[in-house]
Amino acid sequence: MFDSFATRYQRFAPVFLRIGLALVFVLFGIQKLSHPGQTTAEVQLLLNFELADAAALNYYLGLIELGCALSFIFGFKVRLFALISFLMVAMFFLSFLSRYGLSINPDLYRDVGLVGASIALFLLGAGPLSLDNSLSHKNQKNEQIS
Repeated sequence: MFDSFATRYQRFAPVFLRIGLALVFVLFGIQKLSHPGQTTAEVQLLLNFELADAAALNYYLGLIELGCALSFIFGFKVRLFALISFLMVAMFFLSFLSRYGLSINPDLYRDVGLVGASIALFLLGAGPLSLDNSLSHKNQKNEQIS
């Protein structure tokens, strides 16, 4: 029973991945832009940047996270933004590991899930209900006409 249900709706898996990742990146981006002091301090601790450099990096990371979230919500250039999100989260994870080593901090290992979801979204693509899908169908129709 569950197998037939899962098989029928399996094609919507990228949509759920997109929406889940979009929610996470919206929350991350809003936190970075609305409370810059906290996240700027984290950037300073991890990378040993000066305050102005850490604040600028924090601001741009917040904008990139919101850009990734918008891309995932609308399904536009999903593979590109999945790659960008993978690189962002992986770099944070690696910088945290190099600075503090392995720990039992659950926030750190949440990022492993985000890396996995970003890779899966990169491999699966945008799926149905996306601008990428509708634009590819439009291009196919235009090619068939010409």
